[in-house]
Amino acid sequence: MTALRKSRPGTHTTTGIAYPATAFALAGFRRRAWGWLGGGLGAVVVGLTVGPPADEAGIGWLNDIAVFCVGGGPVAAIVGVAALVNYRRMRRSLSTHPWIACSAVAISSQGKPRTVLRHPQTGDVIPLSVRTLQQRYHLANPDPGGVLWWCGDARTGGVLAQPGGEHLLWARRPRTERTRRKDVLTASRQGLLNRPQPWQPQAGVDDQPIEGREPDLSYAAMAEAARRQASVDEDGTAPRREPDIRAVPWWRVPALLEISYVWPAVVNAAFVIAMVLTWWFVAKDQDILVPLILAALSGINALRFCRRMITHGMPAVKGLVQAARAPVPVPKRYVLLPGLDDGLVLVLFAAHGGPEGLPEAAMEVNPPGPPKHPRHGMPPAVGTVDLHGWLDAGPTVVPWIDGRPLWPRHEYEEVNLNDRRDRDYFTALVGGVGAKAT
Repeated sequence: MTALRKSRPGTHTTTGIAYPATAFALAGFRRRAWGWLGGGLGAVVVGLTVGPPADEAGIGWLNDIAVFCVGGGPVAAIVGVAALVNYRRMRRSLSTHPWIACSAVAISSQGKPRTVLRHPQTGDVIPLSVRTLQQRYHLANPDPGGVLWWCGDARTGGVLAQPGGEHLLWARRPRTERTRRKDVLTASRQGLLNRPQPWQPQAGVDDQPIEGREPDLSYAAMAEAARRQASVDEDGTAPRREPDIRAVPWWRVPALLEISYVWPAVVNAAFVIAMVLTWWFVAKDQDILVPLILAALSGINALRFCRRMITHGMPAVKGLVQAARAPVPVPKRYVLLPGLDDGLVLVLFAAHGGPEGLPEAAMEVNPPGPPKHPRHGMPPAVGTVDLHGWLDAGPTVVPWIDGRPLWPRHEYEEVNLNDRRDRDYFTALVGGVGAKAT
């Protein structure tokens, strides 16, 4: 669970581009687009200029670099052109529409990120598909309060951003009606229609809505919300159980293998070896260096993943394995809610409390299913969980439900409902239902 990011107060502006942070981000987007286009065209020019003389002079390595520039330059130029097109679209939307803070739900998918917004004034539900590079996919996830800023038209597209308007994404409706209906249904199941109205960037302090009722965050209310939002297996079949970490080496467990970064490091290292062998046995005598260039690029990736594996992946796996194998569990009641991104939030209550009990702690955990069907094999939305690990060391805790672990994304964190950020976070999770008078 992450503390809510505080949005910057607005200044009664009428359009999104009037925000200094947004104008600065838009200018940076344009500079990067021109950089891609200029770099791509420059690479083509260099390749065409250097390649023929290098070939005539028999300088094989220089000719290989020229071939690489001629082949890769157009790709970079196409990326730049697409970015410039999106820049013009974003500038038009930001110049004609205001920023609107919307409750949002991220839709889990294997392709481009999708999200669903709820317009705070009209109540319209807006399904969107984001057009951006993979490195920026995470920016399409709502902030910890379940909010994204929107500036545009639901029919023609618009700009999405995290609260503050600093990281801009172009988004428009998914292409097919079936996808739009499915996304709206998923968002409705996760309580989007019942969430409280978020703070609006166009409003001053005195213009904000005053809530007369506080959300009910008791065990009974959150359990009701969890049952309502519970995910159902898509085809009703039980997924294959992963190996029991208590009986097999850690690398036999797919979730831990993914956390460790071992697999991408090994794949890139194997590609380096394959390219070097290809050059040695096939291209060495012909002075062709393209395999060595590809090997160098993959080697950089391998080193990057090895660094992540050594500094983050393997220490995390070691701690999780030790915690999962800890002999004495601590029982807790739990409520399992869909997270504000593609994960799950395990809310923990005292084992012997009543229906009015308040949450003691929470953990963000990974869904139990495979990447293509992450919600397969979901445990019950409400029940009892065994916490294996150490609450005073880290803390590192692995929850077990019905004999299966749910691997955590972050550490076990105690809940402080006196902190407004924590209350807003849980209110967004449950959809703001079950309010009680204050």
